[in-house]
Amino acid sequence: MTAALDDVVSMAVFARVVEARSFTGAAALLGLSKSVVSARISALEERLGVRLLHRTTRRLSLTEEGARLYETCARLVSAADEAEGVLASASAEPEGVVRVTVPVGIGILQFPSILRELHERYPRLVVDLSLSERRVDIVAEGFDVAVRVADTLEDSALVARRIGAVRMIVCASPDYLTRRGTPETPQDLVHHNCLRLSPVRREWAFRCGRRTQLVPVSGSLIADNIAVLRQATLDGIGVARLPRSFVAADIEAGRLRRVLPEHALGETNVFVVHPYRRHMPTKVRAFVDYVVQRFRSASDV
Repeated sequence: MTAALDDVVSMAVFARVVEARSFTGAAALLGLSKSVVSARISALEERLGVRLLHRTTRRLSLTEEGARLYETCARLVSAADEAEGVLASASAEPEGVVRVTVPVGIGILQFPSILRELHERYPRLVVDLSLSERRVDIVAEGFDVAVRVADTLEDSALVARRIGAVRMIVCASPDYLTRRGTPETPQDLVHHNCLRLSPVRREWAFRCGRRTQLVPVSGSLIADNIAVLRQATLDGIGVARLPRSFVAADIEAGRLRRVLPEHALGETNVFVVHPYRRHMPTKVRAFVDYVVQRFRSASDV
């Protein structure tokens, strides 16, 4: 049986569905509607006379025939990606839209200057930037790149590069400390209104020398936006655990005071992640390489 051109397109769509593990994710990657992707898979199954995927409301899985076909389809898509990469590399200037998701604090603090310099260097590059503390599924939601703050990253199909670290401190407003007193030891935080960033950490870990102390914390605010948490701390609502670089100007101006400076909170890693294991588009490579360079040249994120 000779494959028609339409079959080749459907096979490429099938490979993307398997890699994205969902019709929605494949549709986002391909720039198609979910209904078109689903119709392509159904037409391919009818054409071949086999079922390629087990579909449930929660997940997709390959049938035995689908697993065999995927190996060939993946090579097909890889060859197409390689051909596109050859053409893209011939272009001297990166251009097009790069969709990026970044945590709010890093987006506010770091990205204005990064975006300005990127525009000066690559004027035909368009950055579609989303600021969110939510752990975005970049494949399913059609993003090219994510910057993530985490101690470690879970195993996934994404490519991850550590680019720096966020150093955390505990701080509060002078007004709050006047009203509630200044904590002298980490354990004193049990009696304070501790403002937390979502997803919620119920304990803050402090290091003093080689010893680590876990302190249970609670308070009247849990926010999924670090800018909101900073403002609540400035307003005297409570004590917060915030990135040092994010509140450095507030501390220097006296709007906030550092609490328990002799008890280190440690640091959290910063990663840049993307789904391109091979043949990364020129526009994405230009963005990622520049962000890596900028973050690694900074002493503190």
